[in-house]
Amino acid sequence: MKRTRMAERGQRSLTLTAYAVTILFTVFSLIPALWMVSSAFKSDKDIDAYPPKWIPQIPQSIRVTLDYSGLGPMEQADYEKDAMEAIWFPWMKNIRENIGEVRITGIRDGKRIFQAFTESSSFRAGQPSIVPSTLFTSQLMDRKLPMIRDKKLSKFTWYGDGGSDVSNGKGVAKSELSSRFAEFYGSSEIIQGKVAAIEEKQAWTRMFDSFISVNKIATNAAGPLGFTKYFINSAIVTLSSVAIQLLLGGLAGYTLAHLISNKKWQFFWIMFFLATIMIPDISLLLPLYLLMKDLHLVNTLWAIILPHSAWGIVIFLFKGFFDQISKELLQAARVDGASEFRTFLQIVVPLSVPIFAAVSVLTFIPVWNEFVWPLVVNNLPQYWTFTVALNDLQNQSNVQQNMIMASSFISMIPLLVIFVFAQKYIEKGVAFSGVKG
Repeated sequence: MKRTRMAERGQRSLTLTAYAVTILFTVFSLIPALWMVSSAFKSDKDIDAYPPKWIPQIPQSIRVTLDYSGLGPMEQADYEKDAMEAIWFPWMKNIRENIGEVRITGIRDGKRIFQAFTESSSFRAGQPSIVPSTLFTSQLMDRKLPMIRDKKLSKFTWYGDGGSDVSNGKGVAKSELSSRFAEFYGSSEIIQGKVAAIEEKQAWTRMFDSFISVNKIATNAAGPLGFTKYFINSAIVTLSSVAIQLLLGGLAGYTLAHLISNKKWQFFWIMFFLATIMIPDISLLLPLYLLMKDLHLVNTLWAIILPHSAWGIVIFLFKGFFDQISKELLQAARVDGASEFRTFLQIVVPLSVPIFAAVSVLTFIPVWNEFVWPLVVNNLPQYWTFTVALNDLQNQSNVQQNMIMASSFISMIPLLVIFVFAQKYIEKGVAFSGVKG
């Protein structure tokens, strides 16, 4: 006999409505994050475009052939200077365009004599010091050429008489960007070589240059590691804070739940820890700073870590979870001769993985995203956390919007990883599941 399933009137409509609302809420919540990820791979021109462009365009590789046939004798340094002018000056004129790299090939009497190359990440890192404005002169490149060499912003390969035979190229590519480069070369008296060809190709490998640019720009302040140094600082601060919270908060919660038998004292300490939650963080900035100054910890990572060593809400969460652990189980461990610390480590901790995971996430997120306290207590770039470095990055003249989006996307990765791998434990911890007595 076929079973019939009974359903209340309107149940299907209610279910469809619930799914529709959930899907719409999810889509609208993801739009800012998707826009951020997309913009990390776009140029400023595409980011500001209207209507908005969601799909990033592939960066272009501009390949210019300059012919020096018929010119007077030139030294290798003269060719190098001319190549750098042919790269940096027109690129600065078109700084908002989606240029991934510029390659200059110099030929003379049908032979390749040099090749020069600059990628977009190097251009972004060096632009404020090499070409801070669109005022281009030959004397400017005389001063900037040693800087380009020292910082290795451009590559120059000299072939001289040993170069291979090459053709004069196929003229100027039919695109707006190539036409602008050709117009600049034609109107400028600085560059000595004559344009034989300008080709334009897609440069897939330059799609991630916004991430590389952020790292190179930060090397002046953070050292050789660049922006990676700030990421490491944030990781050290966050993981240390989580570890201290788990240790101190877990022990305090266990003490309140199972070691303090006097109900009045237990209530007093619970209220004390809860009262600390009501104190605004901003009111503690000055006292904490003065304390760190007296301890000679200003401009160290310890100054950021120590204020996160004990939170009242964490102790309260641990205490609530530990209350559900069987007291008979703990008493059996004590009868067998186990110390309280051993009982905590070998019995309580294995049974309390959900709350430890939940507290880890609840600590990780605010500490990783914290901005004000690390900014106040550290003014040396080598001790900045990721959020402070990101704020400084936005104030630099050579930083484009795609670099800010790229660094913001990097800062999201640890949070996404934590949520993906700890989701089931978070749900259990919030529900305070455990062994019931």
